Amino acid sequence: MNKLIALMLFVSISFVSVAQPKFIIVGGDEYNWGKVKPMDSPLKATVVFRNEGTENLIIKKVRAACGCTAVKPAKDTLPPGDTTVMDVELRISGNGLFNRTVTIETNDPNKKTTTYRLVCDIVRDIIVKPSEFMSFRGDKIVAGNEAAETIFIKNNSKKNIKFYDLQVEPPDLLRLTIPNEFTLKPNEEIELTARVTPLKSGPFNAQIIIKTDNVDNPNVTIGVHGHVNPNPLLNE
Repeated sequence: MNKLIALMLFVSISFVSVAQPKFIIVGGDEYNWGKVKPMDSPLKATVVFRNEGTENLIIKKVRAACGCTAVKPAKDTLPPGDTTVMDVELRISGNGLFNRTVTIETNDPNKKTTTYRLVCDIVRDIIVKPSEFMSFRGDKIVAGNEAAETIFIKNNSKKNIKFYDLQVEPPDLLRLTIPNEFTLKPNEEIELTARVTPLKSGPFNAQIIIKTDNVDNPNVTIGVHGHVNPNPLLNE
């Protein structure tokens, strides 16, 4: 009889010791949209959480990294076997592989903190390198002297792209090396050099706008900004 009681106590203690919540993200710890385009932003997904343990699972906190927003799960307490969903929204930018993370904190002793990755591959038909901003800064830009900066425009699509109706705002600030109309073949790029001769020191801003026949990118806009150093030879 004593042996039976001891065995029952052992089984009971063993059960209590292993009774705990178990946090599972259905489908794994990553959501990958694959190849997307900038106009697809924001990307959306629904993530399913499940409690595969033997005690209530409590979702304590959800923290989204910069660039994405994770909506609080529909429920923050899940009995054993229960599920809930979390809607995720990801705002994307740039070109190529893009990823952000969402951190989930629970009372699962074996998985108190889980990092959920949001991944996509942004494909742009038109790429401006090194960026869509042209910066005139440093000792080389001085009032009264000419300064130049160069970027590249690349056709990253599989079809020819026509560029036309080039505009500069304000119109008389920059002198550009590309024609008003040109066509780039797939994987072809063109060099764009902008020259400026500022008349006075201080900040300046401009825009280069080029229309295209690409459906996804009807306009290419390049921001131009700089800070002109004073010239001791000029009486500003």
